[in-house]
Amino acid sequence: MSQRKSNNNVTINNNNSKVNRIEYDGIPFYHYSKFENVKLINKNGYKAHINKIVSQQETTVAVTLKHVSLNNKFTLNNFIKEVKRHRKLENNDSILKFYGITKEENTNNYMIALEYANNGSLRQYLKTNFRKFDWNIKLNLAKQISNALMNLHDNNIIHGKLTSESILVRNGIIKLNDFSINYLKSLTTTVTIPIQYTDFRYLELFNKSLDIYSLGIILWEISNNGISPFERDSITKSSLLSSTSTNNNILDLMNDLIAKLKREKSKTGIPPPRYKEIFTDCLKYHGNSRPGILEIVNALSEININSDTDINAKNKLEKSNEEEIHPSINSITTKTNDYNIIFIKKLFEFFINVFKTQSLEIQPIVIKNYVREHNLNPVKILHKMIRYPSYYWFTSLIGFFYQFGIGTVIDNQMAFKFFNLASNERIYMKNISLKKFYDINEEIGTMYLAHIYFYGRGVEKDLKKSFRIYSKVADEGSSIALNRVAYCYDFGFGVEKSEEKAFELYLKSAKKGSIVAQYNVGECYKDGIGIAKDEIKGFQLQLKIALTGNLDAIHNIGYCYEYGIGVDVDKKEAFKWYFKGAGKGDPMTQHNLGTCYKNSIGIDEEDHIKSFEWYRRSAENGCADGQYMVGKSFYEGYGTGKDIVKAIYWSNKAKENGNINANTLLEEVIYQMHFLDYDNSV
Repeated sequence: MSQRKSNNNVTINNNNSKVNRIEYDGIPFYHYSKFENVKLINKNGYKAHINKIVSQQETTVAVTLKHVSLNNKFTLNNFIKEVKRHRKLENNDSILKFYGITKEENTNNYMIALEYANNGSLRQYLKTNFRKFDWNIKLNLAKQISNALMNLHDNNIIHGKLTSESILVRNGIIKLNDFSINYLKSLTTTVTIPIQYTDFRYLELFNKSLDIYSLGIILWEISNNGISPFERDSITKSSLLSSTSTNNNILDLMNDLIAKLKREKSKTGIPPPRYKEIFTDCLKYHGNSRPGILEIVNALSEININSDTDINAKNKLEKSNEEEIHPSINSITTKTNDYNIIFIKKLFEFFINVFKTQSLEIQPIVIKNYVREHNLNPVKILHKMIRYPSYYWFTSLIGFFYQFGIGTVIDNQMAFKFFNLASNERIYMKNISLKKFYDINEEIGTMYLAHIYFYGRGVEKDLKKSFRIYSKVADEGSSIALNRVAYCYDFGFGVEKSEEKAFELYLKSAKKGSIVAQYNVGECYKDGIGIAKDEIKGFQLQLKIALTGNLDAIHNIGYCYEYGIGVDVDKKEAFKWYFKGAGKGDPMTQHNLGTCYKNSIGIDEEDHIKSFEWYRRSAENGCADGQYMVGKSFYEGYGTGKDIVKAIYWSNKAKENGNINANTLLEEVIYQMHFLDYDNSV
């Protein structure tokens, strides 16, 4: 490719070869004068704003500027290596994003630009919001932190300084920062270490169990609204190194701490018994007796805060008048000024429409885009839904959030519980408009239970069981379930393959009003599946569906125009349809639009920067081909700066998701990386 280089990487006019390497290695450098509204926020850093290109538009982003001490022991070369380690992980949402470096004018003071955490530290976040946080929110925070730590440990990185102050929060999302940068070498300094987070034997064994110990303290802290044990007790690193007697004193303090943890009760509700067991296990004396991070993540995912609530709600239903206990969703919005409740109503109605009009693969992408476009915090929306007294009317939507990690980490167990609740709820009602919501919630919940068995998400994969559930819901009158039954016959999933039977059921479902089934009928005509091939009829049917907003059909119409399938070739029409579908979030269409910009398909000239931007969006939405092209772009440095670490990251993603070219690209990238290392060492 011949993509142009991004304007974010600025050439540094300096004869120092190591400084020049910063840009060569793909680390953006910003002139200090480009930062605006620079304000001191603490003794180590500033808040500032800078203009960046985001989604092809220039926008102002808030950043944190932190000083970097570059002395004889920690040189610029070492710093670059540490930055590369950080950037290896920064595509994960739980890692604070690194934007680049800068240097204060007329000084030798270097600073790093990091994502600004608007909620401050975890300690601040808990103390500020303790009156609002119930155990659903607390458990979500615990899961986020544990998943973030698992990301580090999976990459053989020990955090080493995990505290509620080193964990930051941005828009309710946990962000890890400041992990394992020359930690052992810094022990000779006199900076204080909060003893409550530190296994006193860490000087002897600097391993993953150290992080597990710190995590146990943080899990306890979450249950106590940010009140840290022994807040006033700290110990200098020099005293740690002083004598055996000091270590004995530390042991006494640790024993006292563990005893205190067992005695403490949460200020806003007692934590679930299993939660207590988890943080107690993390604090075991011997590091090899502590659970691994995967075990902790799985244990947290099994805790169900809502089980008692579900039972209580059902008991109330049996004793109370339906109209008193279950106000209609419309009345909810008229009796409250809470904007979030109004949004939940609108979101649920939008969710129902997406369920009816989009394919299963597209649904989470469309919902995520909808939340993002309305500039709302998905964490707050999820918590609002769970805590609302009449949450049982949209349990399928809550399960959907858990299933696809919207406002939380992906949690298949919680998704299963909420889908199961939706499918099994049995409520007598007289209100017809209310029954409409009950029926669709039950249908969606049951369908997603079937999808869980179909894909094996958190349960053992069982295609026959999923087929039975699809068939049962179809027999009850669901055109969407009938389309899914046809899909199973089409490919032989849980039933003997029969393309003729598939076409018959697709057609039956389409006549009952299923948009997705109507799209599938067009596919059958276009490709000759269960019916004589008729590309023109297939194109005409899909054009009709594309006009309803179905993203699969929009993509296919662009593809048909590009290659002349059922219609004359028209590259400009192809570009128009790709652009329409890409803007709505379809990852495959985004990839194809990136190719249009790359090869000037339907446009007058190539634009490699726009090409990379659409490939990037496609990659982030899970498209393997888009991930491959992003990896290739980072490797070649076209449309963006060269970045070997990101090239490897995205190539690996593409390989994992089945792109057949990714392995060849990976081999080339790794070979080139070794060649450069050898060349630099000569």
